[in-house]
Amino acid sequence: MRIILNTKALLFPKTGIGYYVHNLYRGLLHSKDIEVHPTLNTHSLNILRLMSKGAQACRKLIGDAVLKISIPIGDLLILNREKRNNLPVADIYHETSHDEIPKGIWKTVATVHDLAFVHHPDYLPENVVQKYRSNLEYIVKADRFIVTTEAIKREVMFFFNIAEEKIDVIPLAPSGNYYPVNKDNMEKKKYVNRYTQGNYILFVGTIEPRKNIPTILKAFSILKNRDHLKLILAGGKGWLYDDILALPHKLGIQDDVVFTGYVDEKTILYLYNYATAVVYPSFYEGFGLPVIEAMSCGVPVIISDIPPLREVTKGAALVFNPKDHEELARKIEMILSSESLRSELIQKGLQKANEYSWEKVVTSTIQAYKKALER
Repeated sequence: MRIILNTKALLFPKTGIGYYVHNLYRGLLHSKDIEVHPTLNTHSLNILRLMSKGAQACRKLIGDAVLKISIPIGDLLILNREKRNNLPVADIYHETSHDEIPKGIWKTVATVHDLAFVHHPDYLPENVVQKYRSNLEYIVKADRFIVTTEAIKREVMFFFNIAEEKIDVIPLAPSGNYYPVNKDNMEKKKYVNRYTQGNYILFVGTIEPRKNIPTILKAFSILKNRDHLKLILAGGKGWLYDDILALPHKLGIQDDVVFTGYVDEKTILYLYNYATAVVYPSFYEGFGLPVIEAMSCGVPVIISDIPPLREVTKGAALVFNPKDHEELARKIEMILSSESLRSELIQKGLQKANEYSWEKVVTSTIQAYKKALER
């Protein structure tokens, strides 16, 4: 079976969709039944990555206004390059990133990660919302859909008017790079001590409105004098983040809050492992991969009470109302003050994380391809 896989997400520093494409592509390459072709070959990726880095450098100098220019130009260059490369004859074109699906003699499979642009357009830049909406006419015509949770499946059925039998629910998984480390080694000094040498609460994710970072900052302001606790926010800047970055100063907690910026997987591995707890306070998610990554590392997790996160954790995490920072502070305090609760959450989390694997993702995705061909 010949598959064309949209690998555009590999252009950028990897976040959720990037990790999805990376791990799926790697898994498909090792499948004897699949001949997989990336939309961007190595040469194209190298050129476009250089352009992406240039856009990021400009962003630091002139702010997010550069995104209104760089994103459309980048998309146009990618589309033109795909046309010049003459995408090979294939059985399936797999759209992974909510992009326009090129015309061809193939069946199409579309992964819909979430519908944030439908539910919360105010959480996204206007140009990004418009791009997703304009590409929607291509996505809804796909022969088959992949989603990562039952919650998103229900949304796709409702908003796209898609029949249930055309949708496959394929949960994501943590990569093998996340696991409990030996706490006696010296790696903590290299990866963690640059941010703090004491206890800390950790958030991992892009700095953007839907991640609900103000709630975790307000909760932390209640606990800031507790055992010299720190709050580490590990993730690159997304968009509409100025108010988020300014809030620690307004709350008087700026000396105890660390914004790391984008960090690599190795650093995240150690940040997870030495955290007192990981908090994932999002207003909206499609899956919430950092939650499973944290559980894989043996750390207690606190999640916002939204359907996808409840579905993914299934009782292995503490839950709070994402609009109630005082409740979040109480949940953090529960973990800080109870070793038995910490141990219980760690064991439940490890068990739950073991239920997810990329082998399952790849196998289920290949089954989705076969179903698309039967249509």
